[in-house]
Amino acid sequence: MMKIRKILVIGGTGMLGAPVAKQLQKDGFEVTILTRDPGSAKYKLGDSFQFVHGEVTDIDAIKKVFKSNNFDAVHINLNALKYKDLEEIELEGTKNIVEAAKESNIKKITLISGIGVKESNAWSPFIQYKLEMANIIKSSTIPYTIFNCTHFLEGINNYIRNGKISVFGKQLHPASWIAASDYAKMVSKSFSIEESNNKVISVLGPQKVTMREVFQKYVKTVDPSLKLTEVPLGVIKLISIITFNDTLKFIVDLMNYFDKVAEEPIEGTVTEILGKPTMTIDDWMKDKRNAMDVSSSN
Repeated sequence: MMKIRKILVIGGTGMLGAPVAKQLQKDGFEVTILTRDPGSAKYKLGDSFQFVHGEVTDIDAIKKVFKSNNFDAVHINLNALKYKDLEEIELEGTKNIVEAAKESNIKKITLISGIGVKESNAWSPFIQYKLEMANIIKSSTIPYTIFNCTHFLEGINNYIRNGKISVFGKQLHPASWIAASDYAKMVSKSFSIEESNNKVISVLGPQKVTMREVFQKYVKTVDPSLKLTEVPLGVIKLISIITFNDTLKFIVDLMNYFDKVAEEPIEGTVTEILGKPTMTIDDWMKDKRNAMDVSSSN
């Protein structure tokens, strides 16, 4: 039986890393957050976690963190919004983490990835990087679980600017939108269930709808003041070229990928052993609305 107690969460302060860190702690694990700014992380997450300073791009620092803390497992939640960061932070960072893990007594590695990360979609540079990250972990000989996730409901905020909620491109393919809380429960459970070892799990919510439909629900339920718009990808691409904006170029390529590729879970994945997500889109949005009402009344 796999016995894991101490888990290092890399990228534990963001939109998807923080829910995982909190769920792990709730489930009784001893959680340490690797962060570039421990003070800021502690202010955001509270003092119930342990924090260690480190950069995933610094292999010596990463090895020192692993060797001095006796972690049992590590969860990788790196995030990039331009190709340079995909190369230097996500890919090189994953290499460094795996190398450090192989020199330590790490019993398991988990990684967040995307629902379309497979060879047939490798025409996309984004997918190429994600595939390479997954292959680095798979070839490490350390037990792993890789979570290929669909769109997160928490990510809706990324599409809201200046009173508008915008669909980039047509985005006609429906997706099984998921709540971060459901995903976090799956990650946490994977550290206690050996059947999840050496598997790629497709993480999908209980309802499958288009981006436009989700945004329409958001306007109706959460914030009626927002105006729903559609922004052609050609317009965004032109702006990225004129402004030399690498982040905008990355976003255009990613939205173009979503425009072309329908959601397709990997055959043979076993979400059942980790518990099927149950949070519906409507329930998530009602919770969001209630939280906003409480915040505005305080």
